Amino acid sequence: MNNIVMLQPDRLLEPQQLMHVKHRNLSGRYQLENILGIGGMNVVYRATDNMLQTFGTSHQHVAVKMVSESLRDNLQAEKLLFNEYVLASRLKHPNIVAIRHFDVCREQEQAYLVMDWVEGLLLEELFYQQTIDVHSALELARQLVNAVHFCHQHQIVHGDLKLANIIVSPSNHLTLIDFGISRHISEKQNGIQTIRACSHRFAAPEVIQEEETTLSTDIFSLSCVLYRLFAGEHPFPDTAEEAMTQARIVPFIFGKRHPLDKLLQIGLRWNKHARVVTSFDFHELFQTLKPEDLKRRWF
Repeated sequence: MNNIVMLQPDRLLEPQQLMHVKHRNLSGRYQLENILGIGGMNVVYRATDNMLQTFGTSHQHVAVKMVSESLRDNLQAEKLLFNEYVLASRLKHPNIVAIRHFDVCREQEQAYLVMDWVEGLLLEELFYQQTIDVHSALELARQLVNAVHFCHQHQIVHGDLKLANIIVSPSNHLTLIDFGISRHISEKQNGIQTIRACSHRFAAPEVIQEEETTLSTDIFSLSCVLYRLFAGEHPFPDTAEEAMTQARIVPFIFGKRHPLDKLLQIGLRWNKHARVVTSFDFHELFQTLKPEDLKRRWF
């Protein structure tokens, strides 16, 4: 398989043209360095773990997630951050970002979540940089499906599957990140916070309509990402909500009889009750799918 990310070493040290911020210290241990990303409710920094640095550990960088400055007094936002810790820390999987711990910096009265720092590019950025060949697309899809299936096996809805929540390393290792609006299917959710944080581009219609997310919600978003990987374009020109209003039909990628197209057509249905496929179905397919299966036209 070809490596996707072909970048200079100095570029990899700053994988997203990171915006520099004033150094801040959390709990006497984490030195904040650069902003890795800004979401609807949180900011993620790259930081140095001073304890690991003191003991000479080679992997000294971590990712630190905190509530955005504008929401620092919002108790619900901090509860969601803690909820992310509770849920994501249960998910020990090679394609899911590893959560280290949750803490509160007493001096700054700031709650924060510490995760592994993952080297690489967001899948969203990757699409802007180059065309992804079929071998690499298949390998990335397989890893993503494995991660989502693992979440669903544990009854956890990710809730915000999209290109910007997937990191690809220089060796093509995929990592699923950002469990900020995830939930266990037995728990209720705050719909207002969810719709504020999610991406409308990949969100299922029920999310936009502020209904409770389910495993089927993830299936819709997963289908959007997989379609983008293999078709080279999003299944909907604008948003799913607009496409639903206009009753747009999603074109086949390989043909109506192709097993992947069959799953995607069902996974992209507007009605969540009509999405009668599961992560297991995608998992089973990608265990056997080969590159040559993605080159010929199925009718």
